[in-house]
Formats: sequence, structure tokens, C-alpha cells
Amino acid sequence: MFPSHRILNLVTVFPVFSIVFLFLSFSANAQTWEKPYPGNDPTTLYYPDQNAVYFRYGWENKGTGILIIKGQLPKARYYSYNLYDDRTKGSLVALADYEIKADGQNNGAYTIYVVPEKLKGDFPNQIVLPDSVRFTSVFLRYYLPEGGILAGAPTPTLEWKEGETTRPAPPGIAIPTKNSSEAKALEQLIRSDPNRITNDERELLASSTATPQQKERIICKVMTVPIFKHVADPQVLSAFNYNSSGNYPNKDNHYIVMPVNLKKNNVLVVRWKAPTYATQQGDTSKEVRYYSLSQGNEYTNTSITLHDEQLRVSEDGFVYVAVAEDDQEIRSRVKDMNINFMPLLYKERIVLILRHMLPSSDFRNSAREVPAFDNKRPASGQEAQKTMGDYALVGKFIKSSDWKSLTRVDQLGF
Repeated sequence: MFPSHRILNLVTVFPVFSIVFLFLSFSANAQTWEKPYPGNDPTTLYYPDQNAVYFRYGWENKGTGILIIKGQLPKARYYSYNLYDDRTKGSLVALADYEIKADGQNNGAYTIYVVPEKLKGDFPNQIVLPDSVRFTSVFLRYYLPEGGILAGAPTPTLEWKEGETTRPAPPGIAIPTKNSSEAKALEQLIRSDPNRITNDERELLASSTATPQQKERIICKVMTVPIFKHVADPQVLSAFNYNSSGNYPNKDNHYIVMPVNLKKNNVLVVRWKAPTYATQQGDTSKEVRYYSLSQGNEYTNTSITLHDEQLRVSEDGFVYVAVAEDDQEIRSRVKDMNINFMPLLYKERIVLILRHMLPSSDFRNSAREVPAFDNKRPASGQEAQKTMGDYALVGKFIKSSDWKSLTRVDQLGF
């Protein structure tokens, strides 16, 4: 979900709060964390869930120090820690809230130990950092935090233990920039298909004055655009399990992604069967902890996310969402059918992302079960519904002229 240079994967797509409140509320004792990434910031890349907030701390692994994270139980549907290899941007290991043990008898406090492989031992809440990983980072995530982005808890403190000495952790380091081999791979991708980006975007990538953030947005597009060739039949739109490594994915989330080439004067309608979900932190008794549908563009910005509690489930057990320009006639039909509406905020292409968080082991129709997309095979046959059945995200276009006569979900033709 986070800034990365995703050169190793040919096709990757991956992945509440006011911005003013964000910077006013970020506590001073958190100077070693980067400023939080709010999911609802439309400039944030890598398809974030808008109902989440992300904190990052990065360092160079020399195999001699242990990072100690001390926190308090937040008020949030879910929280977790993921450890990443900052070169590949893939998750190495994760600890979800239900796996994190409290400190002694104090149920409100916890301690996480990120330990180099050669120093691993009998630490509670131990996350082992492989010796082979040089640049690494840890991400703290809150989903649906209460009372602001800090979820009613002090920002966790960071300490650095080396030998017998423990001190405040030093300032974190930024995500490493592309190395020469990654830069060459990017150049080769663009040369192989010059139409992936515009001439202006190509010039920006080559500019010595453009910022890394400006260039990263274009790199995202280079990597994402190929997925739109998988839209074979616009009357049966499908989702796929594209490789999310390279995007700082949350190991507890499982994603399926629907690329859509938009059609003028049409309403896009998608549906999926609703899994049961938990609303309490640590509850693993339901099919998933959380699910959501996000809309994004080819630059990996996310414009809107609707989560489980916001989504109306129809009598047949399916969630239906009409994705269209915000028009009164369209909204009127949505109201008549008692389904959901998502305003269309892009003009030519969108991606829709269905997330299943922490699916239970016996939920065999979860997004976790969908095999990773194989670029060497045709897209046909790799659709998520082949594995998930009715729980998969599927869609179709309906002409605006036909839409005006609809009043019931059974008329949608799924």
C-alpha cells in the first residue's frame, strides 16, 4: 500500500481523518516515526484503504541492534505490525492484534521486539528480521480508529537496544531510492510499451529537478497499466489476485482487483456475496475481521472506500454497488433497489479492490484462496470467481437508458 519502487514485479497493484487534525494530533514523542499516512489522503499512493492510517519507521539492519516498540492498546477495529524488506517492499512477517500478548497483568500495554536473526531468543511478541535483509521498516496500522488517527492511545515509543545499552531509537531512514539495476528495468519496461505513459510523464521521469514523489506516481502507472488488458469481456467484468508484493501489502489482508475500462453513458454495477465480519478488536470468530471496496486509478491513488458497516446487504445475501457519476436519476434508482452507490471519480480507467482481512481458516471462499495471477497464462480462467464463487467481485455495465427502468435487483441480470 505504500511508496515503493516496484521494478521486480511486471504487474503489481498494491495497497476517515482530516489532514489538519492529522498533523495537529501527532504527538511529539513520536519523532522517530514518519508522519502518519492517512488512507483518505487522495495523494497517497498504493491503493490505501481510506479507513486506515499507517505509521512507518525504517532503519539499516546491521545485525547488532534490537528495536523495542512499547505501545498501549488502541481503540480500533484492528491493529497490526508488519516488518518489510524495503528493497522488495514485501511483508516479511506480521503480528495482528489477537497475536500480541500484553505486558504482564497490564492489559493496556504491550511490547514488540524486532530482533535480528542472529540475536533471536525468547522474547515476547518477537518479530525476527532475516540477516539477508539490509534495509527494513516496520509499519503500524490502525483500521477504523476511534477518536482520531491515534485511536485514543499514545503513539508507541521506539527504543534501540545494542548489547547491554538501551536508548531512544535514532531517527528513521527514508525508503531507499532505485538502484541502477531497478532503474534499467524500469527503462526497459517503458521502451517495450511506450504508450504506457505520456510524453510529459516520460520527460518528468527523466527530469533532474522533479521530486521522488512526482516520479513515483509515474512509476506506479508504468507498473499498473498492463492490468487493463485483462478486461476481455466488458459484460462480465472479473477480479484477479494480482501480486501485491512491492506495495507494502498488509500480510493480514487478501486482495482481489478488478480493472475497468470505463464506458460512456453506462452505469457500472458490481456485486459480491457478503461474508460475516467482526466488529470487535481481536475477534476471530467470523469469516473475516473486515472487508471493504475501494476505487482507485492507474496511478494507485484511492478516491473512496466503502467498508462492511457502510455497505447495505440485499435480501439475497449479496452486496450490490452502482459506480457512476453522481446523478440524481441514478441515485433515485439506487434508492428504489435499496443498493449502494459509489460516485465515479475518474474518467477513463478505474480499479476496484475488494479486501478480506484475516479470513478464518474454514472460510474456503475468501480472497486468500485465489491463486496469484500468472502473467504467462491468459487472464481467462484466472478470475477470482473460479475459486471464490459468489464471494468474488464481479461486475457489468448497464446502459443509462436501461438503468432508468430498473426498480429491483433481480432486474440487474447477474
